[in-house]
Amino acid sequence: MSFPMGATEMLASERVDRSSPVPAWAQVAQILRRQMDTGVLGDGERLPSEQELATGFDVSRITIRQALSNLAAEGYVERRQGVGTFASPRSSVVQHDLTLSARWSDRLRAEGHDALSRQLGAAVHESLPADLARRFPDAAGTGELVYLRRLQIVDAVPIGLTESWVPAGLAPGLSKEPLMDGSLSLTLGERYGIHPAQVDNSVESTHAAPAEAQLLGVPADTPLFVVVALSRRENGDVIDVSRTSWVGGRVRFRFIYHAEQGAPAEPAQP
Repeated sequence: MSFPMGATEMLASERVDRSSPVPAWAQVAQILRRQMDTGVLGDGERLPSEQELATGFDVSRITIRQALSNLAAEGYVERRQGVGTFASPRSSVVQHDLTLSARWSDRLRAEGHDALSRQLGAAVHESLPADLARRFPDAAGTGELVYLRRLQIVDAVPIGLTESWVPAGLAPGLSKEPLMDGSLSLTLGERYGIHPAQVDNSVESTHAAPAEAQLLGVPADTPLFVVVALSRRENGDVIDVSRTSWVGGRVRFRFIYHAEQGAPAEPAQP
């Protein structure tokens, strides 16, 4: 792949694999995404024109346009009418620290962001979804569950969609009153005196289904990080099961490892 003079030279090291089942537009998007993540394309840097990219990648302008539209929806690029396409400042990507107990919205507000959790609805379900019931059998056996759904928004941009299931007997009336500040943890703590002693998080990857994509403001099949969490009280009772689908290009996760006293600060090997 060779770009015209003046285009970003480092992009020339990447190629579209025509034998791959991955669509060409998705490969182009991934290449550009990687260049921005690694700093080859710096914050605010102007990308080559659609025609330059099409020539360099040896694909159609329609393919380039689809790749750039996907990157714009993910927050990786900004498209300015009549000016061009620019790499978004990486500060616009939210950092989510799963090792801290403070509410993510409080942390982001402290950093100067406008963060909110918008409640989309509440209902009573008889059981967990089948995949979560298999994963957390003790949570599945708690009887009726209050189902809550919230849209996580930072600086007016949706970044995540959270679903939670809480044993109905644990928090009477939870489905009938709005959450405090849109936060389940704040509501359980302030209204019911319930605080988690243990939270088990796991991170997975998937792609946005059409309904999720519409709420998150991204194209269908946009990469998502899914964080599944199980919260327990000190006695081991289940507080809630939650599943948050975070837009891959809008969130970064941070983990901190602390060695036990006297032990070397090295993570356990798989």
